[in-house]
Amino acid sequence: MNNKFIPFISVLMTISMIVFVSLQLYWIRELYSALNQDFSNKVYSALESSALKTQEMEVEKYLNQDYRNFAKNVVDSSNQPTQTYIQQNSDSANKMTITFQKSIVENQNFPISQKGDSIKFTKLYTDEGILKIKKAPNTAEPLTAQLSKDINNNTYALRQFAKLSASNLPIEQRVQGKILDSILAKELSLNGLNTSFGFAVMDKKSAVTKVSNAIYEDQKDKNNYTYPLFTDNKDRTLYTLAVVFPRKDYSLAKNNLPMLLGTFMSLLTILGIYIISINYMMKQKKIAEVKTDFINNMSHEFKTPLATISVATDSLANDKIATNPNKVKYYSALIKQENLRMKHQVENVLNMSKLERNEVKLFLKETDVRSLIKRITESFGLIVAQRNGTLTQEFNTEQYTFKIDEFHISNALVNLLDNANKYSPETPEIKVKTRNEGNWYVVEISDKGMGMETDNKVRIFEKFFREETGNIHNVKGQGLGLSYVKKIIELHKGVVIVDSQKDKGSTFTIKLPMNQG
Repeated sequence: MNNKFIPFISVLMTISMIVFVSLQLYWIRELYSALNQDFSNKVYSALESSALKTQEMEVEKYLNQDYRNFAKNVVDSSNQPTQTYIQQNSDSANKMTITFQKSIVENQNFPISQKGDSIKFTKLYTDEGILKIKKAPNTAEPLTAQLSKDINNNTYALRQFAKLSASNLPIEQRVQGKILDSILAKELSLNGLNTSFGFAVMDKKSAVTKVSNAIYEDQKDKNNYTYPLFTDNKDRTLYTLAVVFPRKDYSLAKNNLPMLLGTFMSLLTILGIYIISINYMMKQKKIAEVKTDFINNMSHEFKTPLATISVATDSLANDKIATNPNKVKYYSALIKQENLRMKHQVENVLNMSKLERNEVKLFLKETDVRSLIKRITESFGLIVAQRNGTLTQEFNTEQYTFKIDEFHISNALVNLLDNANKYSPETPEIKVKTRNEGNWYVVEISDKGMGMETDNKVRIFEKFFREETGNIHNVKGQGLGLSYVKKIIELHKGVVIVDSQKDKGSTFTIKLPMNQG
């Protein structure tokens, strides 16, 4: 994929994702607003029903307990009702229309005590309607409701008096907190609201009365819902019923959990796919760059030995050299040396490929690790000496015989020594130290070379990674050595630690367990 195409696609995907997430968040906000409105409608419906039931219970209590003899009192209705009729007729060819209005005025005296006190009431009854009468006999058709029933008795609605009288009582005598709590709980449940709530009865000054519960006292600063509970004879609010829901948001989410969960899961899924896709494309871009660097570096690594072999082959074809046994031996050894060098490079790549596929099997055997390290360092010291450098050894171990794969551990140590030599631009100063730490055998390889940036200390064990990439070949290599070291040490159930400072050098610490089976 074109490297310029990946950023373009990434920008388009990012813009699309931002738009999608914004729309989802807007929809969630609108959904919450709708759910909140539905919740409020249910609350007000429950408050209205609760207020009506509370008022009815108050009247029933007033009549059946406090003034249960009221029903036996006789209403004095010496003043007979007066009736008034107003009628208007209109006629047409085949029907007659009658518009009428009826009014009845009734005066009543109602005794309220045995001392002779009474209340005078005047009741007004009205009704109106329209009749259409066809010219054919006995065919009358009402257009609206029929006339109300005539008044046949003089009984008075005791409930009106009870309501009027109760308005002078304190609120705690009009309603009990437990009863109000029970009514509210039932009405809220009938409306599908099964969540904890706090309630209180407020007076005309919006002050909390004695009729309240502890939840409301704790949550009274939250948004509450109010509805008139008791009014006076002029329908002015005397007391207001207020409720608050401390777990309102939880209740909304719980009642709509499947829909909300589905929305969030789809949103998270899309975000996850987006992140994975962007990350995958960036990795592919990085891998493409790393592979290009790897090919360039491998080409450079093969170019020198191939050129050397080519020159040596041409020299052997020369008659003067072909007849000189020493020259033939020299050029033959040179060809063999460069051939082994290329073979070593190929083996590095193949070994890493096997490690990636977990095809490498360790052949563990009891080994004198100190002697192994000594042989490797002495052999590599010759290479360091060619640059007038030094390679010192410091062995501080008392236990050094345990099971390892000698071949792979040797390669790992050679890779670390080779890096210490290559990344020392001046005269190399390499030091190899060993020590025991409990059940660990510790090997430290340090140098005073160029070191590395802090950000690169984590990445140096990545395959193909090199601080100097592209066509910069002042330090040779394929970027496989440290990746190989890390995997081999991990297969031995050990760890590799790096400590490095730019322009001050690096120290690689290998810890190998000495109790492997």
